[in-house]
This record gives sequence, C-alpha cells and structure tokens, in this order.
Amino acid sequence: MPQPTGAMLAPSTDAAEGWPDWLADGAGPGACAAVKAHPGFAAAMRASARGTVESYDNHPLLNRVLSDRGRLMFSFLALYLDALPEGGGITAARMTALCQETRLCSHGRAKALLALMRWSGYLAPAEGTGDRRERPLAPTERMWGSFRERWRGHFMAMRSLGGVGGDAAAALDGLGFCRALALAFGEAFRHGFRMLEHAPALIPFADRDGGVVILFALLVAADQDRPPPTVAELARRFHLSRTHVLQVIRDAMEAGLVAREAGPPGEHPGYGLSPAGRAAAADFFAASFALLDCTARRAFAPCGQAPEDAPTVARKI
Repeated sequence: MPQPTGAMLAPSTDAAEGWPDWLADGAGPGACAAVKAHPGFAAAMRASARGTVESYDNHPLLNRVLSDRGRLMFSFLALYLDALPEGGGITAARMTALCQETRLCSHGRAKALLALMRWSGYLAPAEGTGDRRERPLAPTERMWGSFRERWRGHFMAMRSLGGVGGDAAAALDGLGFCRALALAFGEAFRHGFRMLEHAPALIPFADRDGGVVILFALLVAADQDRPPPTVAELARRFHLSRTHVLQVIRDAMEAGLVAREAGPPGEHPGYGLSPAGRAAAADFFAASFALLDCTARRAFAPCGQAPEDAPTVARKI
C-alpha cells in the first residue's frame, strides 16, 4: 500500500481530495448521495440500525470495551495491523505510531486500549513470533467472531441496495476475506476517510459511551408498535447509568436530533428522533453503506470471489 502523506492522515475539508480512485469513486460525496437516493435505502438503513442495536445486546462486554468512536476505530486499526502483508503483528510501538499518524488517540491511550483488549480476551500473544522485548499480539477468534457478526448484519441489510452485500456476507466465513476487508478498512482510514464527516451532527454523540447506539435505538423504535423508549429503558438495555443516558438525550435534544414523545398516561415520557435526527442518521448510513461496498470490492480482488458484473450500490439506482 502506498503510504499516505501526513496531510492525508487527518480528516480532509475536501472529503475525497487525495483519495485513491477506488475510495473516491466508491465512498466520496457523490457516491454517498447516490446511495441515499436509492429506493432501497430506507429499508437498508432500518435493517442496519436494528442489527447494530441487536449486536450491542449480544456482546455487552465487547461494547463496553468499544463503547465510543475512538475505541471502535482502534479495534479496526488493530485488525488492519494484523492483516498487513509485511507482517509484524500488533505491537505497542506499531499501534501507537499508527494512532498518532492518524490522530486517533495519544500514545498513552493507545497502550491502555491494547491492555484493555488483551484483558478482555480480544487480543492475545501471537504464537511463534516476536522476541522477549515486545511479543506481538493477534486478534482472537472471539474478536473475529464479533466483527463477523457486525459486518454480516450490515452486509445483509445492504442487499436491498444491490451491489455485493449478499456475496460479502457469505464470504465472511473465510478468514482470508475478513483479513482483506480489515486491510481495506485500514487503507480507507489512513487515506483520510472519516464516516462522521458525512454526518457531523453525530460527532458529539459518537464520542460518548453508547451515544450512537442510543440514537439508533430511537430510530429502530420508530418502526415498532410500542411506546417510545424512556431513559430508564435505554439505560437498562445498554448497561449505562440513567444519569449518563439522560445527559446524552438532553444534549441530543439541544442539538435538535431528539424530541420528547408522549407515552402512556402516567408513564415517564419517551423519546424519538426528530426530522433532523433522522436526516443525520441517513447521512451516516449512506456513508457507511458506500464504504462497506467499496471496501468489500477491494477485499474481493485478491480473493477472486466477487462477480465482476455486480453493480456498485452507488450505481444501482
């Protein structure tokens, strides 16, 4: 992989400036707009949001470890380092250098997150590599299994968009494809792709424990025939304090993303996404689907599995 320059490692004000063709064509502003205009987009967004919330329910420990945007991206970079063809594995030195280059987090936070992921059973010493000074780590099957489930949910949701979603979901059973997908994600991030640049209203919540999943839960709840969720329900479901959830909700209301909704008489009020909140979620999922589609195509290339005539989601309109 050509090494990005320093200017390309930070988010760009001109979103696709300096990106390689596969990323600019597949996940640039035009591609994201085309995805959002697809007639199957609303169904794909609801299915993906529902899958994200269910994944949070199924992996409470993982989601406490990866509870905000920085921690989640850190885990992707760990998978990326492990998948790099030149080898070397996941070491503290390599991870801290990559985090500093991409401006993801500080040296100290990177080392702390490595320790947390090892303690939680998502990273373990790589067998037969390294030396006594710094033995590389590798993702455990527990970590790969968790990410396969997350990826599969998103790719299955994308089937209504056309493209390679269904093929990618099936290919996740192979570790080779998973590693190629992690490598493509890492390349996109190193070249400057930042999902939330397409949905900047969500940035303050993406850095809060459970912030984005709370907003997605409100999106999912809008399609369910039951009262809107309350602060207590959200706190209980996502293993967060009521005080924390209430603050997230209040901040979201102040930003115009969430509105109070009437519940049953005598019950505490529930909450739902406002039109602005739904628009921000749509921007986020459009960028997410575009990135997933183009990184899956890039991952398929060395594996030789994807049908050559499968349209990109941005063109299937």
